[in-house]
Amino acid sequence: MEDDSNLSIVQSPRDHFDIIKLEEPRFLEAFLDQPLTFIAETINGALGVGAKGVFASGGRIVHALLKGRLLTQWGHEFKTLRDAGCLKEDFADTKYGFQTWVELMAIIDEESPDADRLEALKAMFYGVNKTKAEDAERIQAYQLWRLAKEMNSGDLLVLKVIDDRMNRTPNSNWGVWMDYIAKESGLGFRELLERHEKRLIDFSLLTPRFRVTGDGPGIESGIQSQNNRLTRVGVRFCHNIQTYQIDLEMAERTKSR
Repeated sequence: MEDDSNLSIVQSPRDHFDIIKLEEPRFLEAFLDQPLTFIAETINGALGVGAKGVFASGGRIVHALLKGRLLTQWGHEFKTLRDAGCLKEDFADTKYGFQTWVELMAIIDEESPDADRLEALKAMFYGVNKTKAEDAERIQAYQLWRLAKEMNSGDLLVLKVIDDRMNRTPNSNWGVWMDYIAKESGLGFRELLERHEKRLIDFSLLTPRFRVTGDGPGIESGIQSQNNRLTRVGVRFCHNIQTYQIDLEMAERTKSR
């Protein structure tokens, strides 16, 4: 039997090992279990000394590591929800069910999305495929799934802050609102916020800055705390994310009993 003692190469980021070994499943699996800081230090260390094969393999290994973690996380959450009866048993046979599953797997595989974007995608997938959803709700959820595919982490950050500050943002005009959301989101600059605001308006998740009266010029819309510029579509989008998080947490609790 082959000696597996060489698996110790993953024990210290200062050991300048042959990174090509990570393309072997047994080494890769052990490496995946290490903390992210360790992984980064190890690969950067190998890059720094020009370890054998690192230039050809480094990028592929890093992408595989990230993709592996994301797929593992999603697989765990999917199974947890399925075991709890939150996902339809025949989801792959329903309208949009298999389509959304294939697209989500492809996005994880090809794009390795960041945490915020992946959370939104999983939430919209869940909205399409959850057990108690009616047909009309699934159709709406599928349209939100399509929106989520186009959104980036900045869009989602701004949307989350707007939703979190519902009924807490003072009634104001556009300029005051922009400065407030820029500060609360951490973006700081109104100019950075404007990029995401425009995209969210185009996605019909936020109300426009101006409302048109008759044939005259647009009048600046007032900001009301009770909706904080979220449209009904925006409210539903945020609701789907919250529902996913709540149902997953409840399923995890049930599983741990």
